[in-house]
Amino acid sequence: MAALAATTAGAAQAVPRIEGTGPAASAASEAAAPTQLRIMDWNIQGAQGTDHVTDINRIIKVIGQENPDIVTLQEVHDDTAVGQPNQWQQLLDAFPQFTAHFAKSDGDGSGGNAGNLILSRFPIKERLTYLLPQYPANTNAVRRSLGGVRLDVGGTDVRVYTSHLSAGLSDMPTERRNRQARAIVAKLPADLMDTPMVFSGDLNIRPDDPIRPLFAGAGWNDTWTELHENIGASAITHPGGTDVDRIDYVYATPSFDVTAAHTVVTSASDHYPVISDVSVRSSAVAKEGTVMAGPASASGWANVAASADGSATLRVCDNAADGWGVRAYVRDKSSATTVLTGADGAYADGCGGFTAPPASLPSPIVKVCLYRAGEEKNCRELTVT
Repeated sequence: MAALAATTAGAAQAVPRIEGTGPAASAASEAAAPTQLRIMDWNIQGAQGTDHVTDINRIIKVIGQENPDIVTLQEVHDDTAVGQPNQWQQLLDAFPQFTAHFAKSDGDGSGGNAGNLILSRFPIKERLTYLLPQYPANTNAVRRSLGGVRLDVGGTDVRVYTSHLSAGLSDMPTERRNRQARAIVAKLPADLMDTPMVFSGDLNIRPDDPIRPLFAGAGWNDTWTELHENIGASAITHPGGTDVDRIDYVYATPSFDVTAAHTVVTSASDHYPVISDVSVRSSAVAKEGTVMAGPASASGWANVAASADGSATLRVCDNAADGWGVRAYVRDKSSATTVLTGADGAYADGCGGFTAPPASLPSPIVKVCLYRAGEEKNCRELTVT
């Protein structure tokens, strides 16, 4: 990843990382090809730390130390209308290597504007700002947005999207957030799921939230659970609550392999940043598909991606702590032979990745079942075309 240098004075201080508890994975090399990317997502809360002091320099320091290629930020303020700083311009001044897209959401409560910011060290070829629907129509809740860019990453188109969904656990904000999530999935380009795309943000969705399978069903892979436990102390992104307070996500399409993921312990915001290292698969994804598990399609899922060279990647996730695991079988359409079998293994809150060698799976069929000991139930099957 390209080195980034913050222009603020003072020596950088070490920022502790939480690496997670999953399988060991090495970070991308400094000499990696352009298709090796570090993506950083962070709700910076207007640069207000847990000490209630607003200091953009602390945000700049953490970003500089993490050395990302692409940064997606939420709660970025532009308060020039009231004589206060434009935070996204401050970030651009600190990191002149970046280009930016600011997707304005709504007022920030002080007369200025707030929104989502995408920073990229790669050229931005296209920008998108999409205002999410309000619910109810006459609500005075903050209007949310989806920001997106199309990047030229060494000649490869990479699309990056980010958003910040409404908070709250009562019925009204939950329905508002669910409608926002559905609008986002409908807006993200379903016909490009076999290309490199990233969707990230503060979704205010906990790992066991019933709306979370919506993203999986559309083919989006949670980069954190590619390598780590779904819940637990190492997964927390909104500290001060419980072990299920993982509400910030970096999702990617199957065109990416995830090589590392970690959070950063910092008091610069009320959220921890999430950093995912990904690489574009050496063989382009030719076809991919997802089968949801369980009677309500909420117990988990299996996603299979078949590459142009005939290799395949199977990802199996369990999203319900109900004592039943998720198991998937993959075979080629022309044969009854099972090429891949994968299961979450922990019976709850986990994902697993499995691969088949090139030329073994040109036309996959995937079956997913709930299982416990020797029993299987609620099996479903999909031919990936």
